[in-house]
Amino acid sequence: LRVILAIYVSNFFAKLLVVEVPPILSVAAIIKNDNKILFIDLSYFNGYGLPGGIVQKDENINQALEREVLEETGLKIKNYKIFGSYPSKFKGLNTLSIVFLAEADGEIVNSNEGSVVWLNPKNALGKLFYKDSEKAVRDYIKNVHTSN
Repeated sequence: LRVILAIYVSNFFAKLLVVEVPPILSVAAIIKNDNKILFIDLSYFNGYGLPGGIVQKDENINQALEREVLEETGLKIKNYKIFGSYPSKFKGLNTLSIVFLAEADGEIVNSNEGSVVWLNPKNALGKLFYKDSEKAVRDYIKNVHTSN
């Protein structure tokens, strides 16, 4: 919440000074198991999301991805690689999400973010809350996913 408030304040002053504010950087993971992807059934919004979140101060994208997936799912990710980058807007703020393909180990746990669910990615389309996640899942279906 403090991060979003600080960004709104900086955007306000940037507009006064006619300066462009860089996008908020976030990460997300596409973790597959057989023909399904791991999603979070979000507790604070109506819809699904990919596990991930905002990159924090002094954190690189790999550290952020590992932390966010662990916090939201209880899983430790491995063998991850960048799948794509997705610019978007959230509540009027510019965002850039770096989406990774990843494998994961461990015991799944739910978090304050929501419940972990495995879905065929085609069944999640139109039900994803974040536009960048929707774009990433569409690209995944088009370029990687095999139908079964």
